[in-house]
Amino acid sequence: MRSWQIKIENVKFFSFHGLFPEERVLGNEFSLSVSVDRISNESFSENLQQSIDYGVLYSICSEVMLKPVDLLETICEQIVEKIQLICPDYQLIEISVTKDHPPLGQISGQSTVKLSVSKD
Repeated sequence: MRSWQIKIENVKFFSFHGLFPEERVLGNEFSLSVSVDRISNESFSENLQQSIDYGVLYSICSEVMLKPVDLLETICEQIVEKIQLICPDYQLIEISVTKDHPPLGQISGQSTVKLSVSKD
């Protein structure tokens, strides 16, 4: 049995997510990391069908990041739903979304939401 994990890490986006009106106007920088675990009985043979195209993972994230929502949790849920459609045999999907400059009244800081979804 082989366990594969495909990841994209620390991918940057500029988007307009947030609960506060100024976040929808000013926008913010976001960082996303996504990993998808699969189990296979086969040896890898240079066949992308046996894997998950990380370009597709990026496209999913990019599509979700274009449509403003209030909460980072919503971003995570939307990405998971789309990954489940293209990879129904996943074992674990993990997503973290970080807002690089949240409106915390500080000069610096980040806020992060992480979601893990297992097949069990």
